[in-house]
Amino acid sequence: MKKVLVFLTSVVLLAIACTKDPHTNQKVAVLLPDASIVGRWATDRQNLETVMNQYGFNAAFFIAPENEEGALEQVEQLKNAIRGGYKYIVITAIDYTKINESKLLEQYPNVKVVCHDRFILDNPHIAFISSTDTKEIGRTQALFLLNHFHSTGAASMTLEFLEGPETDINAKDYFEGAMELLKKYIDGGQIVVKSGKATYSQVKADSWEIEDGKKAMKDRLSHYAAGERPDMVLAANDNLAQGAIEALTEAGFTDMPILTGQDNTAMAQANIRNHKQAMTIDKNLKDMAYNTGLIVNSLISNSPVQTSQSISSIPVLYSKITMMTIDSY
Repeated sequence: MKKVLVFLTSVVLLAIACTKDPHTNQKVAVLLPDASIVGRWATDRQNLETVMNQYGFNAAFFIAPENEEGALEQVEQLKNAIRGGYKYIVITAIDYTKINESKLLEQYPNVKVVCHDRFILDNPHIAFISSTDTKEIGRTQALFLLNHFHSTGAASMTLEFLEGPETDINAKDYFEGAMELLKKYIDGGQIVVKSGKATYSQVKADSWEIEDGKKAMKDRLSHYAAGERPDMVLAANDNLAQGAIEALTEAGFTDMPILTGQDNTAMAQANIRNHKQAMTIDKNLKDMAYNTGLIVNSLISNSPVQTSQSISSIPVLYSKITMMTIDSY
């Protein structure tokens, strides 16, 4: 999986988006998870509605719950959109394996599909991807923890992982990116994973829900003596970080580990200000939405966006990520 990072600013993309293409009123279907588990999807919908309107597209939004039933519902939404005459589809897959199993993209090869945020793995029928560099997010989280470790001068520190579900292909990327930096420290004994859970299959959660993060943190704490907790916790997103905070609080801890996150939610911002969470990643969702709109417009106009970036040979545009700490608010 090859990824090369290129930054596109929202200012430039906004200027492009505001220049309407002559191919207006084209039907575009946008399939997203609902915001019941991960609140950022409401922001993505707002941003995508704005950019689709600016291009003059006739966009219809299809929303499904981010769970097993919702994944099946999304497949039906995809089927109905295609059969309803939508030739351009933007999708954030709830479970990419269900999309692949449906064989819909193989059955309708003329439909142009753009993945928004989440890549659909092992499917050559994707036209383009609009996302962030997911491994870079993991590396950024890991580097933050390593900088803390080195700043303490300690000979060793303990660390535990809380990662996302395998239905979200990005989740494994976050972990792999982090391990690119952390593995040698774990192998060398400078960072100790006391639970012994240091592979993705061991640390993936059942979902991105706060309760699953809490369940996972309770499991990691079971490997520590009474009154002990890990020094650092690499939580892949803000929901899992919140789950960790709740589990640690219930266990009687008032001082939290150095805890990472992602999505820059209002909840995470409050946790950072209250010294419960150390950092989060802002994925610059407006940039991502403008990238997605730019890509759709290029497909409609038959003038593909020029990029040297790719994931599994599928062209991709990345939006910039920003690390947020207490100094950011």
